[in-house]
Amino acid sequence: MCSYWDAMNDMITLQHTEIKSSFEKSINVVDHMHNTPLYNKLQGFVSRSALSHITDEYDRVKSVGTDSSKCCCVIRTTHGLPCACELARYSTMSHLIPLEAIHVHWKKLNFIDRGMNDKEFELSLQPELDALLKRFQELDCAGKIILKAKLHELAFPDTSSKCPTSIEVRIKGAPGSKRDRSIHRDLSHWEHVDAMHHTHSGTSSYPSHQLVRESKRRRVLPMMDQFPIQIHPFIEEIIDVKADSNCGYRAVAAQLGMGEESWALVRQDLIRELQQWQDIYAKLFGSNDRVAELRQSLYVDKETSIKNWMTIPDMGYVIASRYNVVLVSLSMKESMTFFPLRGRPPLSQSRHRLIAIGLVHDCHFVQV
Repeated sequence: MCSYWDAMNDMITLQHTEIKSSFEKSINVVDHMHNTPLYNKLQGFVSRSALSHITDEYDRVKSVGTDSSKCCCVIRTTHGLPCACELARYSTMSHLIPLEAIHVHWKKLNFIDRGMNDKEFELSLQPELDALLKRFQELDCAGKIILKAKLHELAFPDTSSKCPTSIEVRIKGAPGSKRDRSIHRDLSHWEHVDAMHHTHSGTSSYPSHQLVRESKRRRVLPMMDQFPIQIHPFIEEIIDVKADSNCGYRAVAAQLGMGEESWALVRQDLIRELQQWQDIYAKLFGSNDRVAELRQSLYVDKETSIKNWMTIPDMGYVIASRYNVVLVSLSMKESMTFFPLRGRPPLSQSRHRLIAIGLVHDCHFVQV
């Protein structure tokens, strides 16, 4: 009975983790097919599954139009999602799909147990608003500009920072050019600071990129002494994860954009990788016994086991190959880079191509 309970508990825990991971993806990740103005009000508030249903329904708009008799409104009745005739009306009127058109089931991206209709359960933004106001007042002028821009994007999703300016701007190039070839972008935080520095000092000979480099040089990162001094100039950030027996999994999951709480999903993925490509890894590692040993280390929830498999070269290849990334593992004793065994990492800058983790104090892993 104990072994059955353990097996069921592990299965349910894994399912729970997968659901939480899907919630985080729905909030933070936008698919290319959904990156259109029509979905602006839904992105980050509706599950990716619901957006996929809407996309499939949108394919029927050309044949159905706004005629509800042709549409039959099946998905509206069964799923509580906009049907083809509704989407046609939104497209015709150049409106975005409103959040109110989505059933509450698809907007529940957390594990809060209270029902959405529970009168005793009241949501309030007041603590967050008070904290934001206090933080806003403590920032300098450049920081206030950045924070205000972010809040504006949240409060008014219909507007975009990429909208053309209403003021006519003189640009270089041939006069009378009909196409806008401008490659200007919004200033970064440090460029705002740099611009303010020029304004007050009356000089303009100090490049902003030097200011950024000097600010990074002055900044002291935690646990920097746990890495070789030769690579200090290249480390931009060190982010800690929860210090438990799963810190290695947590660091990898966080670097992959899954959130560190998805560590169990990473461990399960690595087990599947060794099972699926056992023959290849047996050739690479020299024997099936070595593959079995690695798989066994993944099943054990002990900190010593986590440390061992993360520091040996063999598991680095498994991680890089499973997620098709370049993995950089850093420590005072040994720093290594692992490339995927099958194919090459994606060329797109928008996708994860390289992740870095570090072993500190010989017992704990962090994001680097």
